[in-house]
Amino acid sequence: MKMTKSRKLCKCYSCKNEIAKGDLYAKKSIRLGSSKPDSVENIKGVASIVSHGITVSTKYCAACV
Repeated sequence: MKMTKSRKLCKCYSCKNEIAKGDLYAKKSIRLGSSKPDSVENIKGVASIVSHGITVSTKYCAACV
């Protein structure tokens, strides 16, 4: 994974330790909710996009990568 330098204080998603300003961290996207892709459905004659989950970007410290 590509490591990025932190611009501000944040927390590691895995171990919950703090990532200090200037430390290296890795970003990874995770899917919360159902893994089904979004779908387009016809609801009362109107095309609607139905989302089954959400994708969130998380940060991991150098020790957890």
